[in-house]
Amino acid sequence: MAGMWTLIRNGGVPPMMFILVFGLLGLGSAFYFAVRAQRRSLGFIKSISQAVLFATLAATAADLGATLYAAEKAWEKPGGGPVHAAHMIVEGFAESTSPGILGFSFLALTSMLTAVGRRRLDERESAG
Repeated sequence: MAGMWTLIRNGGVPPMMFILVFGLLGLGSAFYFAVRAQRRSLGFIKSISQAVLFATLAATAADLGATLYAAEKAWEKPGGGPVHAAHMIVEGFAESTSPGILGFSFLALTSMLTAVGRRRLDERESAG
């Protein structure tokens, strides 16, 4: 559980909450679809997955922007310079992967559950 909190802290709490909420909604709806296999669920799953994708991309862009802005400020400070700024950029880029890790994990799990539901739906439709 500590790993999840580290991801949220590194990615920034507000943008990561969007990914977490949308991701959980997508995961829950994909689970429901895997169990029930009703075609009417597919539109919502597709749309919520797009929301997770765009929230992930937006959070990553915000994190990268914040990193570059902070590194630029460090470069100008006395005692900062290029070595300190380069260190900030490397560390900031590493932290900026957090939204991708969380968001793309949700998308992978949602897709897997949707595939199970599609298989069940296809089987039911071909039999009936």
